[in-house]
Amino acid sequence: MTKIDPARPLVLTADEHVLLGELVEIINQIEDMMIDSLAPIDPAASMEVKSLPGLGPQAKRWADALSWRVGGQALASQILSVGGELVQFAEDRNDFIHALYSGVYCVGYVQPGYQATTATRHRTGNERSTAELEAIRNRAATLSWSVDGIIKAI
Repeated sequence: MTKIDPARPLVLTADEHVLLGELVEIINQIEDMMIDSLAPIDPAASMEVKSLPGLGPQAKRWADALSWRVGGQALASQILSVGGELVQFAEDRNDFIHALYSGVYCVGYVQPGYQATTATRHRTGNERSTAELEAIRNRAATLSWSVDGIIKAI
């Protein structure tokens, strides 16, 4: 099959595309872990989490449904904390997932052709540098370990 180029040129580098793709896959893994972890404990809550639109609402519902079903205040607090982190992370992630990427070409003291890339989120107008992509991707990976640790503890 022949690769078809889009109507306008892509501005992300190959490495940035990889980071963005990994970010999406890690988020989907987190969503799957949350849904699967609730299934044996509260099948209705698991189905509800599955039907919610996006990581933020899913994480809030997951943490609420799971936190009061576990033994021990420390674990319940950890679940609520990680759920809150996931809700905040979802907003940061959305700045990259729901964005138009544009090159910002610098003029002046830098070499000609130097390009920085900006992600501009449609809904909010937030602008973020793609230099943050690696940190956002790594934050997702760290949160996946937190969710996995909670699941292993229950």
